[in-house]
Amino acid sequence: MGPKNQEHDYTTAKAVALKLTKAGFEAYIVGGAVRDIMLDKQPKDFDLATNAKPKQIKALKGLGSALYKDTAQAYGVTRVKLRGKELEVATFRRDVQAHLGRKHTRVKFTSLEEDVRRRDFTINALALDPLTNQIIDYVGGVDDIVNRLICFIGDPLKRIYEDPLRVLRAIRFRNTLAFEYTPETSKALQAAVRSGIIKTIAADRLCQEMTAMLSHNSRRSSLEDLDDYGILAQIVPEVVAGKGVKQPPQFHAEGDVWTHQLMVMESLPQNPSKQLTWAALLHDIGKAKTQSLPKSAQDRIRFNKHSETGAHMAHKVLQRLSFSKQDIKRICWIIYHHINIDDLPSMRPSHQQAMLSHPAFADLFELHKVDAMASWYDNKPKPPPRFYQIENLWRKFLSQTPQQRHPSLKRDLGIDGHWLQLQLGDELGLKPGPLLGQVLKSLEEDYRDKGVKTRSYYIDLARKLVS
Repeated sequence: MGPKNQEHDYTTAKAVALKLTKAGFEAYIVGGAVRDIMLDKQPKDFDLATNAKPKQIKALKGLGSALYKDTAQAYGVTRVKLRGKELEVATFRRDVQAHLGRKHTRVKFTSLEEDVRRRDFTINALALDPLTNQIIDYVGGVDDIVNRLICFIGDPLKRIYEDPLRVLRAIRFRNTLAFEYTPETSKALQAAVRSGIIKTIAADRLCQEMTAMLSHNSRRSSLEDLDDYGILAQIVPEVVAGKGVKQPPQFHAEGDVWTHQLMVMESLPQNPSKQLTWAALLHDIGKAKTQSLPKSAQDRIRFNKHSETGAHMAHKVLQRLSFSKQDIKRICWIIYHHINIDDLPSMRPSHQQAMLSHPAFADLFELHKVDAMASWYDNKPKPPPRFYQIENLWRKFLSQTPQQRHPSLKRDLGIDGHWLQLQLGDELGLKPGPLLGQVLKSLEEDYRDKGVKTRSYYIDLARKLVS
């Protein structure tokens, strides 16, 4: 037993389990891997559970210690290494004071049954003996997988209050696995959201769970669930504000801003980057604040500078969700330019190079494409007029060498501030400072625009600039 394309990982887990068993301990593959095996999906990883204590695990011959350490080790998890592969081995445990939240939870070592009963959903509480291929089920998880149901273990609200993030995990599993909520699960989610528990979730954990949810192809139905349960309005009210915001029908026959946002998310490629995922979600949040209704029969609905407004709003949203500075900078850059990318074919070559060489341009281009797919004309999607020109520019840029992508006067012709001072310092009074820097910047732009390779040309141009 074991997924075909991850046989190596499964073999490693089985080998570690065999070492534990030979040493007189129990060992099982547990959690999502067992669920995924039953669903004929590829598990992301294989975690083991055992009655061996951390010190006993580390003492086993042939197992290396993983260099990576994290907070999970405080919860009875030991990272081991075998044949170059790392995996987690957790000692059977139960939570103490889990109702006080993850940071205050402590664990006590216990039996396999108590260990699986501490988990969130029945489908994640199965144990597989890799040596006998026997599945051990104390909570009805096998039946729930067969019937495709999301069901909490025990009291749903108790499970949620132990870790409020389980509200979002329920929605993610329901949509990524194409399951359904049991009535008890749905009622518990509604009650938990009404209690305001979502606001108690740490921003970094919220961001991580939302990103996992929205990176999956089921992101549209996940967003609809988040909206139906009133969760989205608590996390990103700026997105929900697009409901009822009308768009010009000649460009957006698909409907209001909310509908367009859902269609954009649905159109994203498989496994989009984190930056593309969030740029797509937030790209039109500026429309609700910038909408201008027609002033005459010949006029239309407009959203003047909504991309700039949206980028400013997105910066605050991403800070609120504890995104890294680099992620914030790149996501906001994508949002800011998601309209003016259409002007790329008519830009000066130096400006084209600046945009094309930006580290987030690939994601900007992808957003431009899906934005068009979700913008309907005459009741059907239609690419913007310059889309194929932009695509050709991007392909040409990717085919170039690094030197061609980033022309440099200093590298190509030896022209820099020192050279300019030697040539024109006495004549023009050039010396280190703002003037010299501005002249160099203008020369660089001209070089990128025209590609002239003659030094004398830049001496003459510098004279003109200074005069």
